[in-house]
Amino acid sequence: MRFPVLLPVLILALILAPVLAQSARAETVAGIETAWRAWMTKSGRTTGGLAVTHGGRLVHEATMGRATPGAAVPLASLSKAVTGVCVAGLIDRGRLAFDTPMSQALARTFARLGAPLDPRMQGVTIGQLLVHRAGFDRADGGDPVTGPLGTYLLRATATRPSIDEQMKWVLRRRLPLAPGERYAYTNATYLMLGAVVEEASGQDYESYCRNTMLAPLGIHGGVRGAALDPAWRILASYGGWRMPLADYGRFYQAFAAGNPANNSAIGPAARRWMMSPEGKQVGGGAHYGLGTMVRPTPGGGNFWHWGSWTFTLDNAFDGHLNISYATFAVRLSALDVNMVVYMAPSRGDADATRNELDNALGAAARKVTRWP
Repeated sequence: MRFPVLLPVLILALILAPVLAQSARAETVAGIETAWRAWMTKSGRTTGGLAVTHGGRLVHEATMGRATPGAAVPLASLSKAVTGVCVAGLIDRGRLAFDTPMSQALARTFARLGAPLDPRMQGVTIGQLLVHRAGFDRADGGDPVTGPLGTYLLRATATRPSIDEQMKWVLRRRLPLAPGERYAYTNATYLMLGAVVEEASGQDYESYCRNTMLAPLGIHGGVRGAALDPAWRILASYGGWRMPLADYGRFYQAFAAGNPANNSAIGPAARRWMMSPEGKQVGGGAHYGLGTMVRPTPGGGNFWHWGSWTFTLDNAFDGHLNISYATFAVRLSALDVNMVVYMAPSRGDADATRNELDNALGAAARKVTRWP
């Protein structure tokens, strides 16, 4: 007599089981990987990697194609955040200030290489370099650094940082804009910050940033660790770093609010400057800070940046040069989650395509209710 009662219950359970299973999957970090793979497929890429950290701890990692889990990958312009945080550490230690002009910060460099052709460059400040308001403009004459790079690499190696050589290219250029006038993204600003780090610290850029900022975060160097990419060390402070994606996710934890003001974190004064949009706006409620885009939120702010590097040159000093990849990192402070992506090749994605990945990762992360 109970069979007719149990049958509807059994049927209902069979109907609900797939729905409940799908809901359970959506609540886990695996949903972030699903969103990433869907975007990779849609954008026509077959090689890449993803790392997700939560609370500064790696909770998920995935690869596609030729990518190897845990391998160090080049970061392109994600390197700018490494430089920005390194400079913030020098400011927190009192060696520099956000309003320090280049006439002071690069006095020895100017004496060694020659004074800037444009005298206004003497008054450009550390803060203006950090937020791409130093007066450079790629729309007027191209990027002062990457523009001459092809010609230089016909006769010299890409395997040395060569900051001094690239600084000569910058110092011989006139500024298209008045310093502080408006935001104009260039690699030249972060090359100059690399020179600032070397002059203020008395050490080479790579060693100082790795030892004083990355190592205390548990991010170590070596062949498989954090270092300037051996083949592209010339990109140095504006695009030269490589490291495992999980390590970059741990580094991004430096942007977390409440970190102690020690060698590996952004101190209170630098953080206040970074979070203030005054004089840093780029539109859409976002501004540029310490090598990242910043959108202040009640949960502590969202941080993100894209990077890409495509370069082909026959008959270079180092032989045939051919590389193409892109990177993306985002921190959602309200969730205390960092997501880092590497993809090859770079396709010069339009903002709409980039926003699709950003939105997809963010939506998937917000659905997670059970972090490992």
